[in-house]
Amino acid sequence: MFFFDLNNPERIWIHLHGFATNVMGGKIEFARNHFRRTKIYSFFAMDMDYEKHTTTEVLDVLEALILGFSERFREITLCGSSHGGYVAVNYIRFRKTGNVKKVLLLAPSFETLRLIVKELGEEKVKYWLEGKEKLRLVEEGREVEVREDFARDILENGYEIIRNGEVNFPERPPVDIIVVHGTRDEIVPVESTRTFVSRVRVRRYIEVDDDHRLSETFGRVLLQLIEEGLI
Repeated sequence: MFFFDLNNPERIWIHLHGFATNVMGGKIEFARNHFRRTKIYSFFAMDMDYEKHTTTEVLDVLEALILGFSERFREITLCGSSHGGYVAVNYIRFRKTGNVKKVLLLAPSFETLRLIVKELGEEKVKYWLEGKEKLRLVEEGREVEVREDFARDILENGYEIIRNGEVNFPERPPVDIIVVHGTRDEIVPVESTRTFVSRVRVRRYIEVDDDHRLSETFGRVLLQLIEEGLI
């Protein structure tokens, strides 16, 4: 399933949802409705089904979308939530940015693989890490089965942005980055984002009193960033 609203002929917002969610999430609903009313962005979001694809495959699809949209829109804002943020930062790190001018990261994961291992324990994920079996886990109330080559693809291509406390990302990003993270996040700890922004020159970093979903503050923060001309 996907949403594509042609509201503005010059600018488009591409939204990447989290790992075990889809395009029916609250952040997508709020942003989509706001852009339909104000016409400041066209809007695109699609179900990514991350667990069914390697990160490389997801980046391949995203690159085709971004380069295609770059022929039609002069400015693209890429917004990634949670694991969608992981995909977004790896995209601007490894792929052609086209007309992507800004990246908004919402409670982003910079170390998805480590978080999975920490949650489930090394014994449970041992054969999955070796690419020998699929992995079943529960994310945000949904049981998912992750491909057997998902972890190996990450390790072989160096997609973990933070490893052993080191940030594997340019100090000066190729595009403006804005980051929002909740201090009550129990899924993706805010400490990893603090590490990232201490080493990378982001345009703005905002901490809010909220949980992982940013359900209490996302709308307010989005409107604030628009009003300040940051997105």
